[in-house]
Amino acid sequence: MTTDLAQSVIHLLQDQQGFMTSNELAGKLQVSYKTIQRVVSRINRAYGNNVITSEKGRGYKLDYERFLLSRLSGKSPRDLSLPAERQKELLKRLLLATPSKLKVADLAADFFVSESVIQSDVSSLEPWLKKYDLTVTRVNRTLSIRGEEKDIRDALMEVILGLSKDTTVNFEAVKQGLAEHDATFALKQVDVVEQFLKADLPYPYDVNLFSHIYVLISRIRKFVKLPIEDRDITRLKDKVHNYPDLFSVSEIVKHNLENYLGAPISENEVYYLFQYLISARFTGTDFKTKAGTSAYTFSDALITLVSQDVQLPDDAPAMIDELVSHVAPMLNRLENNIRLPNALLKEIQDEYPKVYQSVLHAAGKLTKKFDLPEISADEVGFLSLYIAKYVESSKKPKKAIVICTTGLGSSELISAKIRKDLPELEILDVISNLNLGKSLAKHPDVDILISTINLPEQKHIPQVLVSAMFTAKDKEKVEEALRGRRDG
Repeated sequence: MTTDLAQSVIHLLQDQQGFMTSNELAGKLQVSYKTIQRVVSRINRAYGNNVITSEKGRGYKLDYERFLLSRLSGKSPRDLSLPAERQKELLKRLLLATPSKLKVADLAADFFVSESVIQSDVSSLEPWLKKYDLTVTRVNRTLSIRGEEKDIRDALMEVILGLSKDTTVNFEAVKQGLAEHDATFALKQVDVVEQFLKADLPYPYDVNLFSHIYVLISRIRKFVKLPIEDRDITRLKDKVHNYPDLFSVSEIVKHNLENYLGAPISENEVYYLFQYLISARFTGTDFKTKAGTSAYTFSDALITLVSQDVQLPDDAPAMIDELVSHVAPMLNRLENNIRLPNALLKEIQDEYPKVYQSVLHAAGKLTKKFDLPEISADEVGFLSLYIAKYVESSKKPKKAIVICTTGLGSSELISAKIRKDLPELEILDVISNLNLGKSLAKHPDVDILISTINLPEQKHIPQVLVSAMFTAKDKEKVEEALRGRRDG
């Protein structure tokens, strides 16, 4: 927060042994007493603690110990006089207030800037809002955000929780800077879902559900009833009979929310929760996400297309069965327009470029074939992880012949060290150079020769000269030679 006016209030109270009234502070700072009240309120909100206490008839007093503890714990407020911080806070207020309008004059007063600065800030925010298909409406010196309720909540997840596709999160990191009781309650509801279903909700589905509940609480505190599209409700009602357990636990969480907030909430919220749960993947033996024929058909077609580009294991049915557990909720996410951020996307693209491109190409074909919404890069990344696992499991171990001087001790030592340091390498034979020709004839499929002595060059077979102790440097040389053979 810390504007010059806020700092001035803190400094005046810091120098004062007792209380100061609003009028005394207003007189010294040449502002109205109402402005002082707003500044004090903002200081307390910004520090996350009542560092300034008030007593009727006496005024305000700085609780110096709380003030110091807040600063030492790193809870000093952000500088809302900086454009980036002010714009982020402005964006949050507008999103939380949706669909209501906020007066430009009130926002200007809260941020201690002119109305033209607020209008300029909003113009700067419009490109960011566009990625969520949201727009700003300006009417009679008021501002409001317009768009689908689902898009508004997705935007709030990023603004409040920092959840975007470029972010890796865990619950402890997410909870930093949030309302502690609300965050704890939202986290507890994830446990409620898991216990009811006797299943685990793995990352990132758990964070997505936590985020939805936390954002819902934040908005309900502002507005009792939130809008939802009628067509969404009708469509989701048609799915309830397929997922009775998920609908039941959605009702339980809604009931818990009402008890926590002390007020009834719209019945529609059950369907929003239900929408998230049918779009998640659960693990555990007692509950499995219901997979329709379409999930099996999509998985089968994906494996068929990708196998034309990359080597996969022969057991296609087993791969399809495993892939279906991811594809079934993915298809629900596509239908419900639910975004699932993939923090590993860049690493997947870099580590498995051929797999990613093959899945991307296949996904494009399948969206047309099955008339599906576009499959995002994030979702392609998740599918690629499964395919990459199958690719890794289908890789045959590289085969080596180890050549060393005649001597049982040295040959046993080097073969033992190679097996320990390169367990993925299959040693076909450990021989002396005298038996090299015979061993090559016996093992024509050898991938590499590892030798402690200089050998005549062999066509099409890389060879690496190493020490009998097989050092870390020797290991690097062997790995480099194997990479060259694989890439070639």
